[in-house]
Amino acid sequence: MNLQCLVMLLLCDWSFSAITMSPNTFNEECISQTESSSLTYVVDVSGSMSDDLYQLKMVNSWLLDRVSARFPCGVRQYTMMEFNDPTIGPTQITSSRREFGIFFNNLFANGGGDCPELAMGGLELGLENSPDNSVIMVLTDASAKDYNNQTLINNIYSLISSKKSQVFFLITGLCGGLDDPQFLIYRDIAHRSFGHVFQINLSEMSKVFYYLDFTLSRPVNTSTRLFSVEYYGGFNSSQFIVADLFNKVIVMTDGVISTISIVGPNGNYAAMETIVSELWGSVYVVKYPGLGTWTINTDGEGTYSLTVEGEQGTNISATTDCSKCHPNATCEENLGRKQCNCNKGLIGDGFQCSDDDECAYSWTHKCSGACINTYGSYRCECAYGFTKNSVDVCVDIDECSDRNHSSCHPLAKCANFNGGFSCTCPSGYYGNGNYCEVNECIAGACSHDMACTKYQGHFNCFDPCSNYTTLDDPWRSIDSRFGYNCDIALSGWYRFTGIGGIRMPETCVPERQCKTYAPMWINGTHPGEGEGIVNLTACVHWNRNCCHQSTSVQIKACPGGYHVYNINGVPFCSSAYCTDPATVKDVCPCTEDEECKMIHGSYTCVCKNKREIYDIEDLGLDLVCDTKKMTASFHTCQLRRLNLNVTYTHLLDSSCIGNTEWNNTGVISVATLLQDGACGNHLINNGTHAIYKNTMIVQMKTDQIIIRNHEVQLEFSCSYPLDLQLTLDNSLKPVISSLTLSIEGTGQFRAQMVLYKDENYVSPYKDYEITLSTKATLYVAVTLEGENTFQYVMLMKNCFATPTRNFYDPVKYDIIKNSCPNRRDGTVNVRENGVSTQGRFSVQMFQFVGDYDSVFLHCEARICDTTRDICKPSCSGVRSSFRQSDDNLFVLDYGPINLSNDDSTSDAAGMHASWITLILILLCLKNCSSL
Repeated sequence: MNLQCLVMLLLCDWSFSAITMSPNTFNEECISQTESSSLTYVVDVSGSMSDDLYQLKMVNSWLLDRVSARFPCGVRQYTMMEFNDPTIGPTQITSSRREFGIFFNNLFANGGGDCPELAMGGLELGLENSPDNSVIMVLTDASAKDYNNQTLINNIYSLISSKKSQVFFLITGLCGGLDDPQFLIYRDIAHRSFGHVFQINLSEMSKVFYYLDFTLSRPVNTSTRLFSVEYYGGFNSSQFIVADLFNKVIVMTDGVISTISIVGPNGNYAAMETIVSELWGSVYVVKYPGLGTWTINTDGEGTYSLTVEGEQGTNISATTDCSKCHPNATCEENLGRKQCNCNKGLIGDGFQCSDDDECAYSWTHKCSGACINTYGSYRCECAYGFTKNSVDVCVDIDECSDRNHSSCHPLAKCANFNGGFSCTCPSGYYGNGNYCEVNECIAGACSHDMACTKYQGHFNCFDPCSNYTTLDDPWRSIDSRFGYNCDIALSGWYRFTGIGGIRMPETCVPERQCKTYAPMWINGTHPGEGEGIVNLTACVHWNRNCCHQSTSVQIKACPGGYHVYNINGVPFCSSAYCTDPATVKDVCPCTEDEECKMIHGSYTCVCKNKREIYDIEDLGLDLVCDTKKMTASFHTCQLRRLNLNVTYTHLLDSSCIGNTEWNNTGVISVATLLQDGACGNHLINNGTHAIYKNTMIVQMKTDQIIIRNHEVQLEFSCSYPLDLQLTLDNSLKPVISSLTLSIEGTGQFRAQMVLYKDENYVSPYKDYEITLSTKATLYVAVTLEGENTFQYVMLMKNCFATPTRNFYDPVKYDIIKNSCPNRRDGTVNVRENGVSTQGRFSVQMFQFVGDYDSVFLHCEARICDTTRDICKPSCSGVRSSFRQSDDNLFVLDYGPINLSNDDSTSDAAGMHASWITLILILLCLKNCSSL
């Protein structure tokens, strides 16, 4: 449900509640009911009226609530008449406010098309179906299409004359000027009927209903039309006669009037109470006018008009005994007539008065901030960011003049504005102004070929060549024309692919190319591989200026012949980044047995000459068995097709790697001597022949530091007579790391790192070769032993893995950093750290990318004194929230842990678990469907 529908439903519910509780329906003190002026709406329901109808429904509810409160015993007819183009109707009539509310909620704007509408036809039908002395409101946003139908117009004039109804026009739009006959017909009808033309914006509709409040809150046939005139600018003076006793005279103006005054029969200026005062018209009241000739003086601009009515207060608030008036009402007496009137700020008929909640509607108070209703009045509270001065006027608080009022960081710049302030960190700092910290990315914390992302409390260096979003839109080509594309939402690192081109053009692109109005191009030369990230300028071609506006773009050349771009939107819409289709041919450095094709939106080299394969089972080796060596070869195009890494191919001995043949034929070969153990060869003696077996190993492609999947293994063998000697190398054995530590004044301690077989940390691996699958879990404990350990705990600060024994190996994988687990690896679980003499963690086994088949663990730990330091780390965010001392810091190492080539057991267990999970899901779905 959208917001507009929700608001309408709430409005409908509120309107019905107000209608149900209205005095008109449930006031048991009404001895007799009095007929009041009936209300008719003639509503334009063409398609452009949606917003007008919404506003009308809301303001009408307020109007009828007020009329019912001030005239609780009145009865009237409500009429709803619709008109559109070309239809007029239906007409709906009721005496129930509740049903009238239903009429409103069923109004639906649709159809139409041209601007003028059939307003006169709708008005005629409304007059015909309304009682005498009705108030008729015509709501439209267009001029009258049928203004020149003279028969129709004459009938409208006749109905107005016979029924004495007042016609008010609420015009929220026009099809022509104010002197257009299609609009002037509205003014003529309003003037003849003692009505008015309101040419208003939607926001002013609420003010118009103040105009009608006084008209509807009285019995029918209690007003007398005294005077009506139309002027054409300047000063004018006219007279009218008051021959009957009236409670008040109502003066309504139409047009721009700068001054107005009324002089009574005694020659004195009469007191005029202003009810409504707007540019398009006003309402004034003179109470208890004397009998005789009155003079009204006006000075206005353009065409303006006046109407004067006398009103008798019969059967509303008239009384013979002032004691019957409500305690919060005033009893007024004039020429023997007594009348009860509720005091200012209250509403009712004088016998019953209640508080008028001025804060209930936005148009019933004049507060710029919050409105607080009080009995008989209201008060205004200043909005946030403002305060009252000595004369009770809301003024802006200058938060920047007193830092106690602002939340800006001490380094931030504070800028004040009306109702608030803003905080901005200085150059070189990161933050929203409420916090500011050094921006390591600007300070050059990352190398020239790495991108940097800054977060609160930390930063991250990454290679954009392996962390980008692909843009493969063909319309970006400089050969595409006529479009309205805009890249205002782009932010981050992107790579262009597809037939439109893989690089941006380096020369000015004509306007309206690349299916955008203002194409963007690179003003400079793209960097080459190895140059790192460079800053270049992207220019916008617009208004015949090749660099009308520009923005900075970072670019890096990546292995494989493509570039990545750091883009942050465009200077304006419609503008977009272009690509040069001529650059597509540069992306495929294919060998002789390959051809360049697009696969999944990117260009790549694929096999030709019927060598194309689709599955690993199709991958084969070309084998040559010589008398001194055996050579295994395969085509690189087949490896690329299966997403295998052609740069990491080797035999069982990873030092025996594949070499590309010199003539660019796309063939990689690995040769091994006929010796047992050479390059991992395995000799089998079957009694007649020596069979040399080995395995070609190819890794899956990945851009990550670690992988948890098998290598592709292709076994091959050659058979020879039994005439060769064989040798076999021994493998490395694991080492358990142990240290003896001394703490001054306390004694000696022994720290040890141990690898356990399961999560119970009971059965450690012994001192022999450890070989594990990537499906296995490493359970690691770092323990502290000694006689006086009661005040000390083991705190693991940094634990990580390397593919070699070297603690400083640049290739490493973090498991615990700054005492907290690596949250990017969901398999890392820190069981204990900083709480006892034992630190424990677990992580799923993995393999390093490259020629590595072992993993070595390293832990930088600390003996932490609980009597002096906070030892337990807080890891609620992305890093530890406290700074750690380097006292009593030491390093433990463990390894190697070798990678297993057989994961069949783990695979079976994983498959078994997957079947169990699937069965549980199906059972859950079955149970859920039965609920």
